[in-house]
Amino acid sequence: MKPSELSIDTRNYLLNRVFPKLISFLSLPILLRLVNPRFWGEIALLVAIQSLLTGLLSQGKDSSVERYFSRLSKKDATKYSWSYLAKTFFLFFLGLLIIEIAFRLKVVTFFDLPYGLPLRFALIGSLLLSHQRYLYSILRASRKSKKVLKYTQSVALATPLMQVGAIYLIIYFRDFNDRMIVSGYFLGQILILTITNVLIYIYVKKNTKEKETILELDTKNIRSYSNYAFLFIFFSTFINWQDRYFIKYFMSEYDVGLYDAIYRYVDVLGVITGSFMIALGPILFSKKNLSNRYFENIQDLIYLTFMLAACGTYISSIAVGILLPESYSSAAYIVPVLALGLAFGSCASLTTIIFDVKERKDLSVKAILFAAVINAALNILLIPRYDILGAALSMLIACIFWFILILLFAHNFNFYMNKNILNIALLISIIIIYFVFWEQTLLYNLLSIVIFVALLYKCWRLIQRILQFSL
Repeated sequence: MKPSELSIDTRNYLLNRVFPKLISFLSLPILLRLVNPRFWGEIALLVAIQSLLTGLLSQGKDSSVERYFSRLSKKDATKYSWSYLAKTFFLFFLGLLIIEIAFRLKVVTFFDLPYGLPLRFALIGSLLLSHQRYLYSILRASRKSKKVLKYTQSVALATPLMQVGAIYLIIYFRDFNDRMIVSGYFLGQILILTITNVLIYIYVKKNTKEKETILELDTKNIRSYSNYAFLFIFFSTFINWQDRYFIKYFMSEYDVGLYDAIYRYVDVLGVITGSFMIALGPILFSKKNLSNRYFENIQDLIYLTFMLAACGTYISSIAVGILLPESYSSAAYIVPVLALGLAFGSCASLTTIIFDVKERKDLSVKAILFAAVINAALNILLIPRYDILGAALSMLIACIFWFILILLFAHNFNFYMNKNILNIALLISIIIIYFVFWEQTLLYNLLSIVIFVALLYKCWRLIQRILQFSL
């Protein structure tokens, strides 16, 4: 693998993650102005189900294919793919049948979530998403980063346009309070996913060539890695989405909508950190030994994550007022807590690359399972007392435990968090100061802009240093 190829892949995979988030930033304010908080809450609950089912249907195969596909012959790769697809469709139709029967017999209610076209569309979308993730993993394993970027950009642009168009038509013919708005959101997603799945599949089928030399590979490695990757995705979905269901149970869909709208903007932390994980993946997996420079790079990324959290916190009062409708602005006070929680969670997820390189995915699963249980218990305790702030606090505490546990496991591979400790502590302090003392006045807003610009400049300098690792 040539250094020039690594730098191209790094750039493409960074854009692959950042570009959809940029489009989301532009499209979400439009969607939120068309969808009231109650319907947006229902969309958030359905996206949570969709995310969980996508992880179940993926079976961890997307992660293992990205890592091992290039080491399989065309015959073995085809066999592996058909086996995956057969299991995926079987699990999907079995799950759909069970849900249909359960709802008709009123066995489950999904926290009083209505069952109808929106949920059915969300379930179909999960099947398409899982298959698309699998196709993307084949493209990444085949060093087709340009194609991954091309398809990702197309989906990122077309999906919100289709969703806005479908919702607008429903509003035009009905009104803003028609529940078909929720169906329109997922119908737009399904149409775009169907088209892109077909196009990517055709490309993959035409461009998968027989390899001249095949390395020996024990399929047990693939199964083991797939199983652990599946469990990791499964439990991480709980941390990312279960809070919406607890809010719905203790409060209402309206409150879910407020919480989710703020969460989606703050989640840019996870997107940027995850972008570096995917972008540096081909480099890290190609290294047999983890060098000191590699560990320094991980620590720099952790520092960058907390700087981004501080940036988001200090610009939040201004950004929320500009981007979100007034009905959602009342939830902006939870931004600092969410930013800290997502920072700790993103850093924990980032550090697990060490376990991936060493093929110890089981350590990642143990840590995420512990964090998911802590998160659920705290949601039950804190949401009745502190409302949506309780959900944000639950995620923060759970992610702190997750990060600490990951660091303890990482000590087995001689990784120690001994760089930028004081700087990270300072960043955490200024985020806490904002949460405790900040007021919505002109003086405070001007000061927040100054701090935001200074932190943004430091972020840019640090990103330049991080990217040098891939050149």
